[in-house]
Amino acid sequence: PIDFHVHMLARSLGEMLFGLGVMALPTFGIGFFLFGLKPPADLTAGLMFAVSIALGYLVQFHIGFLLGSIAFATLDIRSISWAYYALIMFFSGQMVPLWMFPEALRVVAEVLPFKAVYYVPMSIYIGTFKGDAIWSALAFQAVWAVALALLARLAWSRVHRRLVVQGG
Repeated sequence: PIDFHVHMLARSLGEMLFGLGVMALPTFGIGFFLFGLKPPADLTAGLMFAVSIALGYLVQFHIGFLLGSIAFATLDIRSISWAYYALIMFFSGQMVPLWMFPEALRVVAEVLPFKAVYYVPMSIYIGTFKGDAIWSALAFQAVWAVALALLARLAWSRVHRRLVVQGG
């Protein structure tokens, strides 16, 4: 039998790749041809952007997997889910770029994993991060991806021990 964590990652990856082909690529095409969307500055920035997107995806997947694991241990996940989506939208730079945050809030946002999802890839794409800043940002994403993967495995192992399924 396949490991549940690996199964969910593969399933999520397949859904994401389908969405990329059906929604994201056509949207980028429209952006390029109709609205003057610029590609990354050079090939290196483009490749680093692709790596950053992959790492950001892993961070987001593992945060979601942790949320799903919590769902097994609680009776109602709605308020936790609402808080998760609010946090990720706010602290990922999706609504407001992190550089616009007040200093104290920006310091908090800089250490949380949420910026790895949107802010870092977009900063690489638009050229805000260059040279060593790109490598630091990718290292930040990689550290959070590994840490969250380990935490997700730990959470699932604990939840799995408590899980009782009835039926045949």
